[in-house]
Amino acid sequence: MTRLHPDRVAWVIVVGVVAILATSRVLPSLARENTEQIEPLAKQTSKYLPLRRTITFGGSQREYFLGFPPNFDRTKSYWALVVVHGGGQHGRIPFPNTGIARFAAELGLEAIVISPSFSNDDNNASRFPSLGEGEFLEEILGQLRKEYALRPKIFLTGYSRGGQFAHRYALAHPEQVAAVAPLASGTWTTPDGRFLVEGMGELRNAGAFLSDSTNASKVPDNLRDLFQPRVAAVAETRAAARAREVPYLVMCGTLDPRQPLAEEFVRSLQSLGYQVTAEWPRTPHGCEDPACWQEHRSEFEKYLRHTIEFFRAVAQRQ
Repeated sequence: MTRLHPDRVAWVIVVGVVAILATSRVLPSLARENTEQIEPLAKQTSKYLPLRRTITFGGSQREYFLGFPPNFDRTKSYWALVVVHGGGQHGRIPFPNTGIARFAAELGLEAIVISPSFSNDDNNASRFPSLGEGEFLEEILGQLRKEYALRPKIFLTGYSRGGQFAHRYALAHPEQVAAVAPLASGTWTTPDGRFLVEGMGELRNAGAFLSDSTNASKVPDNLRDLFQPRVAAVAETRAAARAREVPYLVMCGTLDPRQPLAEEFVRSLQSLGYQVTAEWPRTPHGCEDPACWQEHRSEFEKYLRHTIEFFRAVAQRQ
């Protein structure tokens, strides 16, 4: 059987989570493309319909998707829940994006789910928010704050490459993030600036290591594009002041080769006094056949449910 690279294999989660969504009668649809049409439909509590929006950023038209809560009311204030897809995916992928929106609705988190389609041509712009996609997200949020009554801080989550974006954005912008749930990341930057890489652990002097392209053969194929000067310049960036105030939920599968890396990131947070909860569902990074999904579907669903439960608990304390 052909094996997919770990940072891209997550796209096959679509197969399993579509089945989950179908059984809950909330399969996503793009039949409506404007706010006036989507909002009445969002009031039907048994349905979720993502709204596709476009925005001009960097001279190009980019897309993102919105999921509205049941009984949406323009006069109310809502959390902005940003969910970031994995490598090779887009903002309407069922796992985790529209799946997160389903659980937000079912579990009563009053949030507008925001799912940008990040670049698949420049992986590092998504792994490291300061290299491009952080500004894209801020442009989206700026536009939405003009239209909706969003709370000042966001909830932020992502799977695989999306988890890489999520934790680094929270470390860099704690004043903007109420809570963060990075899931199954392939690399991590700890608050004290240590760079952790799948299959290698901590890279000592990561800046120098990544500046030397001859080292590329030492990492998994899907991470070889890390070897760029601009990545070397940001890989060991330390957390901003007050980053410790942002609570974390870290999750990774016990059958995922990335779990030891996630555990090391959790230990780094704990040692530095961060609020962190860790959970380890019994999952691989992704599945390649239906039998795998039959075995692990309920465990993959934990990423979605537990992330929303975590955000809801934080919301209740605000």
